[in-house]
Amino acid sequence: MPAAKKTGASIIGRATDHYKQKPLKRIEVPEWGDDEGPLVLYAEPFTLRDQAKISTVTKNQPESEVLAELLIMKLIDEQGNKIFTVEDKAALRTQVDAQVVARLATEIMGVDEGGLEKN
Repeated sequence: MPAAKKTGASIIGRATDHYKQKPLKRIEVPEWGDDEGPLVLYAEPFTLRDQAKISTVTKNQPESEVLAELLIMKLIDEQGNKIFTVEDKAALRTQVDAQVVARLATEIMGVDEGGLEKN
């Protein structure tokens, strides 16, 4: 019988190493661009901690609140500065194209819409 491997520690190490190596997600927003091209924003990979924070902050709130909070929490510029603040939440919910907000939230969370359609 082969010797048992210590897999628990090595697997979590591989999982955390994988996360650390993930680059910032580059998100193009043509709707918010200018004559030089689409606006380019970035987001760090979405984590379970992010999901928990969103759930806590937006408990019993409408989906628009969740999407706006996600953009506030995760979108950054090339220098790593937050794009939106809590003060922007009302405008994000009432004065910004809902389809763009939903698409950005989907990209932040890393949901592969193409993969979902195949299933």
